[in-house]
This record gives sequence, structure tokens and C-alpha cells, in this order.
Amino acid sequence: MSNSSEAIELWAAFKKGDRQAFNGLVTIFYESLYRYGARLSADHRMVEDCLQDLFLDLWRRREFIAETEHVKFYLLKALRRKIYSEKKTRDKWIDVDADIEHQFEFIGEFSAESTIILSETNELHARKLQEVLSRLSKRQREAIYLRFYQEMDNEQISNLMSINYQSVRNLIHTAIRDLQSAWFAEKD
Repeated sequence: MSNSSEAIELWAAFKKGDRQAFNGLVTIFYESLYRYGARLSADHRMVEDCLQDLFLDLWRRREFIAETEHVKFYLLKALRRKIYSEKKTRDKWIDVDADIEHQFEFIGEFSAESTIILSETNELHARKLQEVLSRLSKRQREAIYLRFYQEMDNEQISNLMSINYQSVRNLIHTAIRDLQSAWFAEKD
């Protein structure tokens, strides 16, 4: 859906003030954005608040927002920034003085994947896959999630995670290699 002509048309109409187009964007992307936000923060109320703020800000600033052919990417990036900003603000109130990137844990439980695996394979394989995924670093889990679950390309992931293109390639390549190695090393 990220590059579909429907999303692009809705985006253009929303920018002109079309409320139905705006509602269409919310309907199409809300669930996907929420799932991504829930992996960035365990505070689900904060994620919901950030999503509401994001959509309110979009509506208020619609005339100043640029055209895009990558609506989903734009929204994911905006949500990520909003969650990081909110986390930083909340931490100031709690009087925490640490690096925000180190506090921000990417929660990579991949529940949708577990559901698919449980329906197609036995419970043993599902548990084993969860164990192997948990061994990845938080940045590897986030890159894998964005690549395979949000269907983003390496350039979009690079922009979203604020790392260079080659680092994304390395993260994904290393993660896949580590997953394969761990999976086959423990194969019964």
C-alpha cells in the first residue's frame, strides 16, 4: 500500500482539505502505524496519543506538507520522530539524563509471524524462531521488521532509522546470516 496510486490520490486530496480523503488515510494506515509504534515503545497509551497527535498535526498543517509518492514511509517516519520526541519529553519530567537511543528499546516480538508459523508448522518451530529472533540486536530486529513486515526498501529504512544505506544492508545481511546460523545450528 505504501506506493499505491490510491494512497497518493488520497494524500493529494487530503492536502486540499478533503476530510473523506483524510479519513481514508487514517483507515488505511492506522493499524500498521500502531503496530510499528508498539514495537518502538511498550507504553501503548503513549503510542496511541502520538498517533492521534500525528494525525491532528497532519490535518492542521496539511497546506504546508509536501507531496509524496511514499505515503506510508512518510507516516512511519513522522510517527517515529513523534514517539522519540514524546519519550524525550517524558524522560525530562522524570529527570532522566541518558541517551534517548539507548533507552528506546525496539520490541521485536513479531506476533503476526508467530501466528502464521503456529498455523503452518508445529509449536516447536514457533518457539525456536522466537528464541532465534530474540538474539538479534534491537536495531537488527527493527531493520528486519521494516524490511519484511512494512515492505520498505533499504533506502527508506536508512532514512527512517537515520543510518546510512550501507549500514542498513549490513544490518539486514548480518541479521539474516545470524538467523540462519542459529536456526541450523540447533536443528534437531
